[in-house]
Amino acid sequence: MRLLPPGVAASALALRAAVLVLPCLALVLALPEVPHWAVSFGVPLSAAVWARTPDHAIGVVPPVLVGGWWASHGVVDWRLLLVAALLLGAHVAATLASYGPVTLALDPHLARLWLGRALLVLVPVPLAWLAVRGLDPAWAPPGTWLVTGVLTVVLLLVTARLVRAEAR
Repeated sequence: MRLLPPGVAASALALRAAVLVLPCLALVLALPEVPHWAVSFGVPLSAAVWARTPDHAIGVVPPVLVGGWWASHGVVDWRLLLVAALLLGAHVAATLASYGPVTLALDPHLARLWLGRALLVLVPVPLAWLAVRGLDPAWAPPGTWLVTGVLTVVLLLVTARLVRAEAR
């Protein structure tokens, strides 16, 4: 008895499940404080669409909603480190899932390559977290994370525009 439809690779299905679940877990870490209803419904809905089409631009929405909620509340406790790891995990899972259809099994060499890249990206996270924790509140008001997030998104959009391949 098969649990998966014919032709579906278990590894590809697991990647898509991770794309769906990881942003939701990052938002669940906010409990017991309940996020706004738009965020509570927007994250799982957009994550489901992202899991179905991992190479679609909708993949920006779950991390932005989760990160925006955390940034707007000025939370700088240990949970933020887990949120960063979960959102990065969702991004890497979507990147790996976007390499092919759900019938294509994950190449172990490709998985190791992206796992190494993800670990390198995580290196500055605790350092940045410690730096922000150590800042004087007068120098770092609660909006610091929000402003930093907005600037990061703007820089990513500018970078994407500059390195975009020209249509021929």
